[in-house]
Amino acid sequence: MSTTVASAGDPGTATPEAFFIENPDGSITSIASNNRRIVEPPPQPRLECYRCHTLLEFAPHATYVQCPRCNSMNSVTAEPAPSGNGAVMGAQTINMICSVCHVSNLAPWGTQYIRCGSCRTISDVSHIYNRYRR
Repeated sequence: MSTTVASAGDPGTATPEAFFIENPDGSITSIASNNRRIVEPPPQPRLECYRCHTLLEFAPHATYVQCPRCNSMNSVTAEPAPSGNGAVMGAQTINMICSVCHVSNLAPWGTQYIRCGSCRTISDVSHIYNRYRR
């Protein structure tokens, strides 16, 4: 853990204006200033795993989140979790291996076609849903 001091005022001022506490992973957990006010960073978005209902935190731009408890891949949705804890509900995904270049491609469950991110081949995956009904 490291502490960084930032001073936006007069360079000759002995009193720093703010203290930033940085965790080993690079995240900032709290900020304290000389007026003794602590400002919390914005909360991470949370998702509830569709399989084991574990609450997961993820980066705001993430499309998919892997649960460390059950190893399932969750598609990030806008649907609120039924537990009412402010999290969104994760959705089941389909993992398709491209038959041309053998790259693994993820898509939300229910997608009819998947375009390979590497070679741009489009695959029809609608037959999968008839085999594995939930």
